[in-house]
Amino acid sequence: MAADLRSVTDCEIPQPLLTPVTDFDPATAARIEASGMGTFYGQFEHAPGLIDKWFAFYQPVVQDSSNLPLRTKELCRLRIAARNGCMFCLGGRFRDVDGVPVVDDDDVDAVLGGRLDDPRFTPSEAAALRFTEQYRLDHTKVDKALVDDTLEYLTEAQFVELGLCIAQFTGMGQLFATLGLPSM
Repeated sequence: MAADLRSVTDCEIPQPLLTPVTDFDPATAARIEASGMGTFYGQFEHAPGLIDKWFAFYQPVVQDSSNLPLRTKELCRLRIAARNGCMFCLGGRFRDVDGVPVVDDDDVDAVLGGRLDDPRFTPSEAAALRFTEQYRLDHTKVDKALVDDTLEYLTEAQFVELGLCIAQFTGMGQLFATLGLPSM
């Protein structure tokens, strides 16, 4: 897999920063058993139930493809994960209703390699990736020209959803990287 990214290695934190919680209630223990996300819950269970409240927001926003396709969200999420150096985010993939990843390894290589205008991406995916890149690098430099270019390929509803998703991916990915969550 391609590595862009100074940030992937520069930002990698080798171990969780908080002493992991190991005494889980039965419901959390069952989620860990089903998901294999012991390190994840070991960090977030310092505030019991909080991450599950976040999941209740996150999952419906990401999985609903009525405005913005899940594949577009996944491409943008991976670009942010690379920029954030979030090993946890880089290790996972969004999947369709049949459990199939919505991007393949060649898509991942192109995104991580910074080839945001790769011909494998549709014009709307490339526009979303260009917007995502600028937003993640310096949101204060997002200007009318970039927004207008993005809106040539996305509807206003898609643009707002993209903005919400990339803001969430940026912030949570930075938190996951800070906590030293490993790749899944």
